Amino acid sequence: MSATFDLAEVRVWPGDKGAVLERGYVSIRDGLIAGVGRGRPARPATMTIELPGHTVIPGLVDAHVHLTTVSSHMKPVDNAQYRALTSEPTKLLHGIRNAMRALAAGFTTLRVMGHRGVGEPELREFIDEGLLIGPRLLVAPWVISMTGGRGDLFWPATIVRDQLDTADGVDEIRKMVRLQRKRGADFIKVTASGGNLSGGDKPYWPNYTQAELAALVEESHDYELRVAAHAHSAEGVRRAVRAGVDTIEHGSFIDRECIDLMLENGTYLVPTLAIGEWVMDRGVQGSVNAEGLAKIERARERHHESFREALDAGVPIVMGTDSTGTIAPFGHHARELELYVELGMSPADALRAATSTAARALGIDKEQGVIAAGKVADLIIVEGDPLKDITLLRRGGVRKVYRRGVDVTDPWPLVNAAMRDEGAFFQS
Repeated sequence: MSATFDLAEVRVWPGDKGAVLERGYVSIRDGLIAGVGRGRPARPATMTIELPGHTVIPGLVDAHVHLTTVSSHMKPVDNAQYRALTSEPTKLLHGIRNAMRALAAGFTTLRVMGHRGVGEPELREFIDEGLLIGPRLLVAPWVISMTGGRGDLFWPATIVRDQLDTADGVDEIRKMVRLQRKRGADFIKVTASGGNLSGGDKPYWPNYTQAELAALVEESHDYELRVAAHAHSAEGVRRAVRAGVDTIEHGSFIDRECIDLMLENGTYLVPTLAIGEWVMDRGVQGSVNAEGLAKIERARERHHESFREALDAGVPIVMGTDSTGTIAPFGHHARELELYVELGMSPADALRAATSTAARALGIDKEQGVIAAGKVADLIIVEGDPLKDITLLRRGGVRKVYRRGVDVTDPWPLVNAAMRDEGAFFQS
């Protein structure tokens, strides 16, 4: 479809604090939003699509995905074995399929926690240049981890790590940030605590000293690179926030001191609740070993409490799923929003976590995140009203997806058909 047309007779949710427009319109001109309002545009396009009973919302953002993980959801693969034994080209091909699944589900932007040498920065460029259909990708080329830290412990001890796999000490960390900037990083990801799925690890262990994290943030911010810190433990969160990171990923064990520091520093929380729910629902069948399953089970209740405490205190929440192959399936990202609502967030605020709030946190709010004149026309058409029923996003309510004004509802029919076949397996 042409990137110049009008949507009319549609409920418009702008994505910010603005009022919902009943029987509104959105005008798209050459991939951008040219106008939005009630009624009809004064200068209509030659093509008008009328959508009574539907709601148009901004394209959604998933701020935490592992894109190049296995995409064949019905064939679970052990996470550690996949990382160690799958070739880089195969990982990238899985990533393309995962990107198509996310796009068809209405997630037009993904912040990618990358794997080194797989080609995610190049995939981003292909999509940006229009050579391949896909969501907008913001890529961290790979995680910066200390020796014996959470990122390092994803790999079996018998596998010799390459020089760039870990960084220890201030000088190595600064060099690693500079190298990632050279490789095309959109942001930097660092591990500030242990994790649940890394082997022989404990989520409450801190990773990196205060001085090391401060050097990483200073180096990143000097070159306008935002920093995402994997941090489950309270001490890891405290160190990361004091260092000035932009987002805390997970935050399972945050306490009141963490919350106060985050409020003081304007730090965003990316809770990633969905992956824990998928793991608890599917157990080891989802390619999580018994050690990881036990850690997630122990942390689950506290993770939910941490989310509620942060929400009640006013910490800004950004939607992120930790989508990871057969562990947390691509295409079902909106499960994260359902959990936010179940834990006390309003549907409107949950949607903002995946639109306007996410755009601000990622530094892309000048281009997207709301439906307003001059913004990129990344839009979703939902049958019904997701402000009343957030589950519409995951249970068949998404009718159209537009990326820069182009209809990408079915970007790769074979991939989407497979996702539909798997749908009953993943509904919960």
